[in-house]
Amino acid sequence: MKKFSLKFILFVIISVFSSLAYADGVFSKYYNGRFYFSIDVPVEKYENGVGETSKLDFIKNSKSIPTKDFFSAYEAGNSDGLTIKDKSENITILAYGTNFLNSEEVNGLEDTENIKESFKNDNLNYNEFIKKYYNGKSPKNINPLKYDYNKALFINGNNVTYNTIGKDFYVVSYIENNKIHYKKVIYNRDENSYAVFETSYLAKDKKFMDSIVTEIVKSFKIIK
Repeated sequence: MKKFSLKFILFVIISVFSSLAYADGVFSKYYNGRFYFSIDVPVEKYENGVGETSKLDFIKNSKSIPTKDFFSAYEAGNSDGLTIKDKSENITILAYGTNFLNSEEVNGLEDTENIKESFKNDNLNYNEFIKKYYNGKSPKNINPLKYDYNKALFINGNNVTYNTIGKDFYVVSYIENNKIHYKKVIYNRDENSYAVFETSYLAKDKKFMDSIVTEIVKSFKIIK
């Protein structure tokens, strides 16, 4: 019979227990009945606006997440969505719905003076924005989704690392203050509202977060 050294046996035991602990994380399905979207999130429960704990539908275990309580989640009192953070609060994950993407849309994108005033308050150059994205002319019948996408690109400029837009969605990712920011917006035509997924985390956590973000984005959709 082959003999194994004590060092080898200890290595095997530690490896087994480490792998078990590492596989303790989960993904669960979160449904938002107010804004009609669903998304897989790295928690098994969340605290709602009245202090009660709600259990989520289990989807699968995840080797990407160290433990089930690595993240904690809270749903706002108005039930618009979830806020998820790790214990250090260096990682933030948001999944929420909204009727408007920015203050300009609230007041009406057909009001050019309103947009100019908003840009002024944010120390942004309206004329430069219009020149870059609308051929120098204040547009009529502005598409709210594309407007918000263009504004995100304009604000973040050279910090943008990835961006794309489709008929009913856009994605923008950028780096600011050593943090990676990722945002995906989906337009719900039936409800004339938006579902939004956002996350931010330190650049050093990119490798850890890549698979988690991929899993979340893959599941993020409007409920018909």
